[in-house]
Amino acid sequence: MPHIVLDGAVNLEKFFGAFQPAHEREEREILKTQDIFISQDKKTVLVEAIAIEDGPPQRFFVQVVLKDNRTTIRIYQGTDPEKTQGVKKLVALVAKLLRDQHPEIAYGPTNLSDFLR
Repeated sequence: MPHIVLDGAVNLEKFFGAFQPAHEREEREILKTQDIFISQDKKTVLVEAIAIEDGPPQRFFVQVVLKDNRTTIRIYQGTDPEKTQGVKKLVALVAKLLRDQHPEIAYGPTNLSDFLR
């Protein structure tokens, strides 16, 4: 399962409040983040994502979870898109947005290092 871990806890309320939908278009690919949802305990965020790559759109959620002073970004298990390049790029995009708000936090374990910018 594609995932990225940040070695530190991020402020998900700040991320939720500052979130702006993103749209990236390349030759054969359209990637979007559209909406965001936060849990009552402020320890989980879901980012609605769409990847369109030479076929029907894949709609899924990128999940951000705070646990034990670490932040894990992955595909929400309730959605199961094909793990295409575009889907992996969207997971990495959410991780980058979190790191932009918390540059002091380093990337930890990941199987998406090729997609981190």
